[in-house]
Amino acid sequence: MLALASLLWWALSLTEAAAAEPNQAPPSAFDVLQKQALQWAASAPAFQGKTVHVAPLDSRINVQNCQQTLQFDQPFPGQPSVRVRCPQPQWQLYVTLNQGAEPAVVTRGGPAAPVLHKVLVSKELLKRGTQLSPSMFSMAEMPAAGMESQLIIDPQLIANMELVRDLTPNTPLKTYDLKMAVLVKRGQEVQVTAGAGQGFLITMRAESLQDGGLGEQIRLKNSESGRSLTAVITGPNTARLR
Repeated sequence: MLALASLLWWALSLTEAAAAEPNQAPPSAFDVLQKQALQWAASAPAFQGKTVHVAPLDSRINVQNCQQTLQFDQPFPGQPSVRVRCPQPQWQLYVTLNQGAEPAVVTRGGPAAPVLHKVLVSKELLKRGTQLSPSMFSMAEMPAAGMESQLIIDPQLIANMELVRDLTPNTPLKTYDLKMAVLVKRGQEVQVTAGAGQGFLITMRAESLQDGGLGEQIRLKNSESGRSLTAVITGPNTARLR
């Protein structure tokens, strides 16, 4: 009987201990994103050695769980906007890495006035596929709560970019509105240079074997010799041998 009583007391103690421990919910998809973003920023040249935090996302953005490690890059140098991509399931979004510690939440007595942000807005209707130039946009100030990480404010960043959707007049330009413009298309003739800055300059004609945008490496075929070569795109139908 004594052994049975001891066994019952031990089982009861375990049950009470388990009940006393609070249930710890697994980290949310955004918590995982924040952790991996800060790990990436620690070795990224633009953020290395700096204290940064992930700015809150628009409440309308639902971060999905990713079954693999998230991938990060900074397609717009000079801006705190960072692209986050998930391989499985496939999705991407942009977050902002702001410098400094994450600000404390301040409770206000009444609604605060909306914060105005400088944004690039289109001067007129721009169709999908339009290759952009700074002259197509003007600066404006408007509320942009939750969109800070998606806004483009430097007009120089849109050079050699094209729209992926129609843009109505006075619409703020966002990172997901554009992509790198195709400056060289497969089958087109490309002027290729070599030796620039080395005391000599050679120019040749080659046929592009693939599409590509500014700074991308593509394969070409010399129009005279038929030899294959690799070059970096420097402009519309122009490239430089590596």
